[in-house]
Amino acid sequence: MARCYCLFRNETGKNMRKNYLRDMEPCKDKRQKNKVSLQEYLQALGSFLRKPKTLFDLKDRGCFFILLAMVIILLQKVVEYLSN
Repeated sequence: MARCYCLFRNETGKNMRKNYLRDMEPCKDKRQKNKVSLQEYLQALGSFLRKPKTLFDLKDRGCFFILLAMVIILLQKVVEYLSN
């Protein structure tokens, strides 16, 4: 008689548990976490900000720079008004 090679049966034909993932041991993460210094973090952030990924990033950065210029001009006008 031929043996049944089914997903939920072993070679001898006995039924296995349907949830066989419970029998597996959890993977123990042996990766070491490297401590990142603040300088490395800031350097990575700076390099990420220098490289726009999409057209929307360019538009957002353009709007940000225009808004920043408007705020600087407004602050200069306020300081000029208060100094008079």
